[in-house]
Amino acid sequence: MQRIQNAYMGSAKATAQNAGDYEILARLHKINLDLLPVLHELLRTCSVTRTAQTFNMTQPAVSRALRQLRSAFDDPLLVSPGRNARPTDRAEALRGPLGRILGDLDGLLSPAAPFDPSNEAAHFAINTADYVIQRFAPILCEICAQEAPRVVMEFIVSPIRTPEDLAKIDFLIGPRTLEQALGKRVGKLSLWRDDIVCIASATNKALPARITPAQFQANRYVSFRRDLRMPQDLCALAQPTSAIETEPVCMVPSFLALGAIVENSDCVGLLPRQIANDLARYRRLRVIEIAFPTKQLLISAFWSLANERKRGRDWFRKLLVRAAARLENA
Repeated sequence: MQRIQNAYMGSAKATAQNAGDYEILARLHKINLDLLPVLHELLRTCSVTRTAQTFNMTQPAVSRALRQLRSAFDDPLLVSPGRNARPTDRAEALRGPLGRILGDLDGLLSPAAPFDPSNEAAHFAINTADYVIQRFAPILCEICAQEAPRVVMEFIVSPIRTPEDLAKIDFLIGPRTLEQALGKRVGKLSLWRDDIVCIASATNKALPARITPAQFQANRYVSFRRDLRMPQDLCALAQPTSAIETEPVCMVPSFLALGAIVENSDCVGLLPRQIANDLARYRRLRVIEIAFPTKQLLISAFWSLANERKRGRDWFRKLLVRAAARLENA
């Protein structure tokens, strides 16, 4: 009889525990847990605008998050949204527990040891132009083959127009001037310097070794356009010589394609010196200097601070610096 009673009590206790777990699970399903850091920042700043800046989000996105949070907690949370917003009593009661929970989660999810590239797997998505892939990727791959055999690099060539676009990848590599279009919540790292030169077919003897912008414009020319829908102001940031490339006869999203077109036509084109020198080694091309005051390029890496905690990111930034030093010394 005693064994039966003990078994019954144990079963009842387990049932009660399972019921409690189920209730917790049901409550968790009512809220998107990704919104808790947003709620924490809203309670700290009492401002949709400042919260949007902190998380590199748009104000409408934060406003949508606040509506979801209000529904989940069945409380306005912030009243009179705007400059004079104030938290409700319910929101005030959430401040302390929410901060402790997020701190505990951060400690729980933090890595127990530094990233070890010799045996850990990682995947990094890098958005850049084919010029960078051609020059930089071989060095990165060589280093990873020796030191980080389980690290995968995915190179992407696609438009980046907003901070939200940047948050979808790990790194953007491009001209330093792009920083102006990427928002404030962006990390940046200088990698190497380059400048713009002109290329022409080796059979084109009419052009001297150095030309002016007017001489360039007197020719038919091909332009590099990574994104044909890119606004002119952003295009000017990405390409320092875009001011003189106003009437191209052809636009391509690839520097390698630009070189092929110039080699086999009467067109000329502007592109970074390093890729121009590479192309001239195996194509029938001439490299020509152009007298233009703003043709310098400072190539940098950018990343969204929203992804700052991704495992291995700090190691990969140091890898970029090492690879860039090898590139400049080559």
